[in-house]
This record gives sequence, structure tokens and C-alpha cells, in this order.
Amino acid sequence: MIKYIEKYGADWCQPCKQLDKTLQQVTGVDIIKYDIDENEDLASEKGIRNIPVLIYYDENNEEVNRTVGAVPITTINNIINGIL
Repeated sequence: MIKYIEKYGADWCQPCKQLDKTLQQVTGVDIIKYDIDENEDLASEKGIRNIPVLIYYDENNEEVNRTVGAVPITTINNIINGIL
């Protein structure tokens, strides 16, 4: 079960803006957003090389999945529900 999602992106990134609109449809999961320009050290620590990135965490705060790009809501929901 997914407890929360971290989203890494930037204000200047068009796919990031598209993904933000998609994330508005997500319910029941906390979403923490990080701008890579303001959080360079954290992005580097997490191995972020392309944006946008979603990192999915379980109830033990362990990473269980990661998606890159403006993924559709169905993909996000499938990961949240344990289908992917």
C-alpha cells in the first residue's frame, strides 16, 4: 500500500505542469512536491536525472516504485492500488 508520493520537477518544465494537473485527481495519498532547482542536494541524493519523477513509498517509508515523465492517472492509480 502506498503511503505517500514524492514528486520532483521544476517550474520551467512543461511535463511537470501537466503532471501537477494529473496529481490533482489523486486521492487518499499524500503528495510531497520538490522543485529540483531549490532542492539540488536532495534531487542528487535521490538519483533524479530526468523530470518529472514520482517516487512511491510504502507504510515503512521505503521506496517501492518510481515513474519518470508525465504518466497518466491510470498508471499512478495502478501503482497506488498495488496493480503495478
